[in-house]
Amino acid sequence: MADQPDKIPLAGAVEKITKRVSGKAWKIQKTATVRTQQPKSLRRSWEKRSEERQKLNVVKALQKQLQDDKQAEKDRKREITQERRRIEEEKARQEALAAKMSKKRLERMRRKEKRKKARVA
Repeated sequence: MADQPDKIPLAGAVEKITKRVSGKAWKIQKTATVRTQQPKSLRRSWEKRSEERQKLNVVKALQKQLQDDKQAEKDRKREITQERRRIEEEKARQEALAAKMSKKRLERMRRKEKRKKARVA
């Protein structure tokens, strides 16, 4: 090991400092952006960037709130429509039964269905 200074024993993970873990040796090593080398028009302080990020987060939160409200309204309308359809179907079914059988028998059947629904619910 004394004759090879570039090898470092790191639990067998990496043989050389310059060798990539993924094995893609042809890829260029990226470094952090040096802000002083950027033109003045692109340079922004940390405070300014964090302020912009905060404004963007506020806008996103408001947008999400509006979308959620819109979806809740849509769901409420859908539920009302489904309930109305269920009531209409039940009414049509009862009318079809009423045409077939007598009034007393129909009343007994309705009471029986109510008891059945109460037991299930």
